[in-house]
Amino acid sequence: MADLASKSILVVDDEEVMREFLYEVLEDFEVEKASDGDEAITKLKARRFDLVITDMKMPRVTGEEVVGFVRKMYPDSKVIVISGYSSLHSVTSTVGYGIDAFLSKPFTINQLRLEVEKALRSEENPDKNGGLK
Repeated sequence: MADLASKSILVVDDEEVMREFLYEVLEDFEVEKASDGDEAITKLKARRFDLVITDMKMPRVTGEEVVGFVRKMYPDSKVIVISGYSSLHSVTSTVGYGIDAFLSKPFTINQLRLEVEKALRSEENPDKNGGLK
C-alpha cells in the first residue's frame, strides 16, 4: 500500500471506538475523522477526500446523506459503507447510492484493508472499477 499512502481518507462514525479503530488501522494514509454526518459534510465542504468510509446509522445526518453529498460534490471519490445492520435491504439500498464497497460490522482488519486498497486502486484506474456502482 506504499504507493497509496498519499491518499486522503475521511472516516465517519458516531461510535468513538470504531472511529479510533479505523483511524489506527489506516494510519499509513492521510486520515481525518468525523464524529457524525454533520461534521463529515462540513469537512467535505472544505475539501475533497479520495475515499470516504462512513457508518450508515448516525443521529441527525445519516450515512445515506453523507454518501449523497459525496456523490453530488465529488463523483470520483470512492465510498465504503460500514454498518452493523447488514440486512439484505440495507445492502441493496446502499448500492443505489453508488458505493464502492459495503462492510458489515464486525469486519476484520484484512477485510477493511482489502476494500480500501481496492477502492483506491480503482480511483487510479477508473476503467478497472470493480465497485458496486
